Amino acid sequence: MDARSFERRISSRLAAVALVAIALTASAAEPLASTASNVEGIVIDLMTLERKGSVLTAKWAVRNQGQEGVEVAFTLVGNDVTTYAVDEENGTKYFVLTDKEGRGLASEHEWTGSSYGVSDRVEPGQTKRYWMKFPAPPPEVTSIGVFFTGADPLERVAITDL
Repeated sequence: MDARSFERRISSRLAAVALVAIALTASAAEPLASTASNVEGIVIDLMTLERKGSVLTAKWAVRNQGQEGVEVAFTLVGNDVTTYAVDEENGTKYFVLTDKEGRGLASEHEWTGSSYGVSDRVEPGQTKRYWMKFPAPPPEVTSIGVFFTGADPLERVAITDL
């Protein structure tokens, strides 16, 4: 094989790898489910819901499609928790896991007014990303509902097993 043939072969393989990477990136950006929030202009996108062993990890994004910057808060730990997961098959409600100090295993651990969780400002056109970890439901449970503060529930969302 001469040098020119080798270069063409490598170039075509690199182009194929680049196309696959672009396709994977594009598909990863699509949410599993979305819901409007009670906060004007705010949309919540559930990006991933992955079970690995005994932990279920949810990653979500908050998009501000409105004209004003807004404050958002998701209560995760404490007395008035309004962000959680529900296994409707078994009637089980799952709260965010906590560490030994009682801090939520999530993006942030801030006082949200009555509990701890995520509290942030989202400007117009801006998207912010967060994550939280729950105890995983039994392996036979293949979908779950995710409830976010001030929004309609995202029900029967498929769980990806890793």
